[in-house]
Amino acid sequence: MGRREAALLTVHVEHFGVRLDGLARCPRCATDVELSVPIAELTSAMPPAAPVEPLVVGEVTVDWRLPHDDDLVASAGAPDGATLLQRCAPSCPPSLRAELAARIAAADPYADITVELVCPQCAYGWEAALVAAEFVWAQLRTHAQRLLREVDELARAYGWSEEQIFALSQQRRDSYLELVRHG
Repeated sequence: MGRREAALLTVHVEHFGVRLDGLARCPRCATDVELSVPIAELTSAMPPAAPVEPLVVGEVTVDWRLPHDDDLVASAGAPDGATLLQRCAPSCPPSLRAELAARIAAADPYADITVELVCPQCAYGWEAALVAAEFVWAQLRTHAQRLLREVDELARAYGWSEEQIFALSQQRRDSYLELVRHG
């Protein structure tokens, strides 16, 4: 899971910019709180991943693996995370679950990215989860909407089909848009 988050942060940097900009809702007063997080700041603060090695306590050895998406889906309603841990380490006794959870977190630091926020309205501070996929998806949605508006504008102005418009390079489309907008 963390590898996917790290890869999505890289996609964001390469295609949409070096900052994650968004809104979070204050859990106390419901005010929208703006956030703008430099991705480099997030990634430089991440500790290196610890190795995935058996957990050995006394005579007990627990083999485990990092969770996958299907593990998250299967444990989605579980109140305490025990289902997720059971899937990742079926032989783990309940007495070692806290240690195992700490090992999993250390081995996959990008799986749980959080940011500290403070509400400007009520001064309440909280830690919010940051999900890279949400930021990338929002950027893709915005980009797709912009493209649709541009296609519509060029089609109306020149009578071109969508296929003809997309056959143009971005630079040529931008030049035609400039002509349509400013003569």
